[in-house]
Amino acid sequence: MKHLLMILDHFPPAFAPRMGYLCKYLNDMGWDAVALSTPHPNRETGFEFLENFAESYVLKEANYTESNLIKRIYNESYGIIKRRPYWSHADEKMYKKAMELMQTHKFDAILCSTASFFPLHCASRIAEECNLPILIDLRDIYEQEDKLLAHSILSKHLHKRQIAKRNIILSKANAVTTVSTWHKEHLSQFNPNTTLIFNGFDKDLFTFPQPVETDKFTITYTGSIREPGANGEHTQSPEMLFQVIAELLEQGILNQNSLIIRFFSDKESQSLVAQLASKYDLQFLVQQNDWVAATEIPQILAESNVLLLLQSESNTHGILTTKLFEYMASNREILCIPNSGGEIETILSDANAGCCIDFQPELISYIKFKYNEWQKNHFVEPHTNRTFVENFSREREAMQFVNILNQITKK
Repeated sequence: MKHLLMILDHFPPAFAPRMGYLCKYLNDMGWDAVALSTPHPNRETGFEFLENFAESYVLKEANYTESNLIKRIYNESYGIIKRRPYWSHADEKMYKKAMELMQTHKFDAILCSTASFFPLHCASRIAEECNLPILIDLRDIYEQEDKLLAHSILSKHLHKRQIAKRNIILSKANAVTTVSTWHKEHLSQFNPNTTLIFNGFDKDLFTFPQPVETDKFTITYTGSIREPGANGEHTQSPEMLFQVIAELLEQGILNQNSLIIRFFSDKESQSLVAQLASKYDLQFLVQQNDWVAATEIPQILAESNVLLLLQSESNTHGILTTKLFEYMASNREILCIPNSGGEIETILSDANAGCCIDFQPELISYIKFKYNEWQKNHFVEPHTNRTFVENFSREREAMQFVNILNQITKK
């Protein structure tokens, strides 16, 4: 058995299913793990069932997501005080805990996974000082979203400094993994040993169920919805769908008693949806629900006719939400709006699992067609290519990680 030290921004039950699912399969593949992470501001994530597959420590004193401005400034300026550039107070706390573990554990490798910059510096320093190979996994990067780099003068400056440091750290890593083709191409500039490992679905939860009859034509969305950008643009929005539904109701093509649009999301997202529903007078058919456990999602999706995927490629790059893979493994029709293009459209097309729609006339035709199909059968027939979709299982994802870990530990 080989032993892995995981230096992470978050770990289940927080929002980090990618690393939680890796740990689910590690033991069967010859590895065990100890995970160090920090708290996530959202305590209701639904990933509690993934937290016991590894020995884990959540360093509450290293909470770098602290909303208190003074504490955040102190956290980021800690490196200046200690004459160690880019080194935060959270890095210091995590470093000390990792070095304590080094006294009682013998590790073969380090895996650092993050959706920003922290804790790359900490993990890189530990790997260097302990002479251990390191695999860096980047789930998100600043460059993937244009507006992140122009959020404010201060954050823009900080992000640019962190990007420069991140690229140096990447160049020294034994291997790098990431989540989309765009990310792989971008990060390969700094480390040619960069591998694409898509996110995926849990085959124990999502089992390609056959369609069932529903009392209403049911459109379902699960997950959060991003707020409009500074210039009013939406990176995610169901508004085009609401416009089309309102128009078809007015024309009498849709029957308000035979339609429901369900959202399972957080309070902030619910507020955005409520505003849009009110704008188009659709409150009577928009059903708002709170977060549910990840283990409940498969049943919710199975009881749907169309699964709504909100995604924009107009000002983002390479964002492939986990929903995409779980939706496909749910064997239901997928509708992606408002903007098509990019890898989501390619994957959906290859999976024959749905479509991306840009324009309102296309969406009108689509909704009419699917609604008519539902009226005849009380379900919408899926055409998903199961063989293709099974390539995105979390178990296969774990095998890819383990293959890389085995390679870098051999060296």
